[in-house]
Formats: sequence, C-alpha cells, structure tokens
Amino acid sequence: MAYKLYNAQLSPYSARCRMQMYAKGLEFEAVSPFETLSPEEFASLTPLKKVPVLDVDGLILPESQVIAEYLEEVEADVPLLPSDPAERAQVRLLSRLGDLYLMMPLGKLFGQVNPQGRDPKLVQYMFGELDKAMAWLAHYVDGSKYAVGDKLSLADCTLVPMLFFASNITPLFGRECVLCETPIIHNYFTKTLEDPAVARVVDELEEAFAKMMGPKTEPQKQPAE
Repeated sequence: MAYKLYNAQLSPYSARCRMQMYAKGLEFEAVSPFETLSPEEFASLTPLKKVPVLDVDGLILPESQVIAEYLEEVEADVPLLPSDPAERAQVRLLSRLGDLYLMMPLGKLFGQVNPQGRDPKLVQYMFGELDKAMAWLAHYVDGSKYAVGDKLSLADCTLVPMLFFASNITPLFGRECVLCETPIIHNYFTKTLEDPAVARVVDELEEAFAKMMGPKTEPQKQPAE
C-alpha cells in the first residue's frame, strides 16, 4: 500500500501518526496541504480541513485516532497496542486523557502565545486546566520509559507530542519547566526520548517550533484536530 500523510510538522496530532508510522517502519510521503493545496482542494479532500489526513491508495482517512486504529489493523507486524486487554485499556485511557484534557488547554494557550491581545483571565484558567490534566496523567504513569508496559504504544504516540508542547509553550508565559513540576511526567518524557521513533518526532517538533518562533516570524496557529 502507498501511504501519503497530509500533515503539519508542528501539529501534535500529525506527530502522533508520524511516530506510529516510524515505529512500524512504514514508508510514507509527508505532505503539507497548507503549502501544496489550495483551500478548495484541501476541502475537497476532507471537509474538516484539518490535519492529519491519511491517503491510502485513494482511501482518505481524517482524524489521528482513526488513522492510528486503521494502521494497527492493517500493519500488525509491529503492534503498538498491547495484547493484554488491561494494558490495551490503559493505552486507550491515556490517549483519551491526552486528547480531551491535556491538549485542550495547550491548544488555547497556543492561541495566546503572542502577548499582544493576550487574555490574562483565559490564560489563568487554562493553566488551571493544564495543571489538573497533568495531575490526572501523573496518576496513571509511573515515570518509566514507556507509558504502558515495556515498549512503545499508541499512548506514547499521543502523549509525547503534547508534552513537548507543554514543555515549550508554557515558558512563554513564565512557567519555565511545567514538566519539572510533576517529576513522574518529567521522568517519563525524558526517558522515552531514548526510543528512536520518539526522538525522531521530537527532533522534527523542535525544528518546526524553532522555525515558528524565529525572530522574523510571528506565531501562527496550526490547523489541527
């Protein structure tokens, strides 16, 4: 099968898919629809007009979680879901915590990065929501290299890009090391960087984030899920 991933390098949802595909050893073409397609062309591909979108020989799949589940079913040689039902449930729980509770405040804070027009009350509220999400996440991880078990899973593919954002966005608001405030999460994030697929994606995120924050570049919103 030929895979084409429409993605944005800085999108944590796109990063989730790239990490999964790297870990599985899949060859794919990564394309930025915002650079290669007109808005009308992208809308004809997916009315959601969000990344990521996976094109599999003409089968068009939006939504990172849908993409992840599809790849687990069709590319089963390197599974990123444990065989044990309890561990599979743990992976799904952590992914859901990330999607619903961790990424929401991070996304809102990302929109407040530029001090001009910043809403202090919104920022304060979102930091409260972020602190709750970090505490909930800390309840379910133990600081080991991987979120569940002893190898990379879809939970790591979900959480690591989000924690990268938490680590890099919050200093722009005066919180210098939000991960350090929760040692279990800091230990997990630091150790999981030893995984080649994780390290590759984090390198990509760092490059994209540095480009966004360049001296002549104003922060821009990245369309994502």
